[in-house]
Amino acid sequence: MNEERLAELERRIARLEDRVETAGPPRRPPDSPSLMGVLNSMRRQAEKEDELGTVGYVGAARLPGGENLYARELSLAELLSTDWAPAVDILESLGSLPRLALLGALIRQGRCTRADLQESLGGDGEQTTSGQLYHHLRALQSARLIKQRRRGDYEFAPEAVIPVLAILAAALNLATDPPLGPPIDLPEPE
Repeated sequence: MNEERLAELERRIARLEDRVETAGPPRRPPDSPSLMGVLNSMRRQAEKEDELGTVGYVGAARLPGGENLYARELSLAELLSTDWAPAVDILESLGSLPRLALLGALIRQGRCTRADLQESLGGDGEQTTSGQLYHHLRALQSARLIKQRRRGDYEFAPEAVIPVLAILAAALNLATDPPLGPPIDLPEPE
């Protein structure tokens, strides 16, 4: 490399270093709106449009199976007028401890083999037999919560990760949060 070319490279590096020094510390990206901010925005929108309101859920998860981003919003009028029957399979699947254990293993580990999933059921008894395992796996596949990539190799359906986590978070909140509002006096039974 000749000296003229080397000198030019040194000048360019010096200019870049000057830019970095004068720019200061890197800028932080703006904070995303808080969920309370989103909630207030939804309320104002409903008041403005004289509507019942909106129900929504969002989530961002970086898990072994990959990154999952999801945002969904439904008007309350649409949700209340929709046939809820299609939700039954999903809610039934989530109402089973062995199936929740299988989903937990898939969400924590990403893809799992049949043997991994059998182990996640743990212990002895009906829930650990191969027949019971396949029964639960078929129900989860039928509800479109898991996918079988190849024989004996399963994963959480990527499009179901955040919705299922939102359902579980809401159910846990309902089960463990103290009730809201003042206590209600119930009438004495006669």
